[in-house]
Amino acid sequence: MRFPESAANPHETAFWYCSHPLISHALLAHPERVAAFRSAHPACKFDLQYIGDWSVAIQKLTVAIAAGDVPDVALVKRGWFARLADSGWAAPLDDLLPRELIDDFRPVAIDSLKRNGRLYALPADGFCSVLFYNKEKLGPPCPPSTPGHQPPPITPSTWNDLRQRARELSKPGEDPQKTVYALGHLPYLETIWSAGGDICDETRCLLDSEAARESLDFLLSLRTDGLAHPRVLADCGGALALFLSGRLAMTVAGSEYMPQIRNAQFPIGIAPVPGKNGPVSRQSDDVLVVFAKHAHAKRAAIASLLDFLTGPAVQDQEAFQNGSAPTRKSLMKDAPLPEGIDAAYNLSRNTPLVSAWSAIAFELDAGLGRCLAP
Repeated sequence: MRFPESAANPHETAFWYCSHPLISHALLAHPERVAAFRSAHPACKFDLQYIGDWSVAIQKLTVAIAAGDVPDVALVKRGWFARLADSGWAAPLDDLLPRELIDDFRPVAIDSLKRNGRLYALPADGFCSVLFYNKEKLGPPCPPSTPGHQPPPITPSTWNDLRQRARELSKPGEDPQKTVYALGHLPYLETIWSAGGDICDETRCLLDSEAARESLDFLLSLRTDGLAHPRVLADCGGALALFLSGRLAMTVAGSEYMPQIRNAQFPIGIAPVPGKNGPVSRQSDDVLVVFAKHAHAKRAAIASLLDFLTGPAVQDQEAFQNGSAPTRKSLMKDAPLPEGIDAAYNLSRNTPLVSAWSAIAFELDAGLGRCLAP
């Protein structure tokens, strides 16, 4: 797809963004940050438009593409971004952005946003899946060897570790409403990744592989053996509610749930998601994409905007405390991250970058829900 090399308004740059715990919060709740950014770039005009929750935003973006009147930059979901890259609407960023900006991103943050060796988006945040655990229930592994020193709990990192700890922690009771389960939600995607498999690639389904069957058998065994709550093994939100009520010792959820986790009535620990031979986590689906239509005509303003959105004015200490790991190297020093989140982010990856992923994920979730139901 070919686009004009020039633009009628080269100094005007439009950014459309949907609801997001960091970006929409920073732009809407902190106008002083936006004002400072505009003041630092007086030659440019930045039109920052909030376009609602993603279910509404995707409709507006789709209409804009049909009309050929797209913004310059947008905050979108990864599955939809893959379609933009495939169709030619997304601009490769390698030759568009300054090398020093791209090099400032941690490799783990951008490797999953590359296609055919080209970088097509930037991460909107550093959220990832983590294992939340109740420190009181896991407890220390043994009496402290030094008086007054309480050693940290031993957190599971492999399937064997998880099963062993789950057996220690599960407390079945006559009243199902009072039974304490070791585990709530454990996502299939991270499970199959840890076994060396995947859901699909660009041309075929991989759910008939040995890794896929082994991963599903492992999840089913947790339910069958009474180690995982039967109703929420495939339900992240339901499991998190039970965890916060004290009915679960551990559950997996996105690190963006840190604000809710802080309201727990017991101490919470955070660790990477246990895998077959070691932990693995999944990154957030929110990305920043540049539309190719006027990308080169507005490259300087676009680069400044992306530097702002991924820099300290938006990805600040509040963001780190709320569970987003630094995606840029320059933000890593003294970042006040809750313990365990950066370790999980260092071990993270993301979904296959295929156009049909949204439909695949929907069917996969529906099938897993039926398979893992009690």
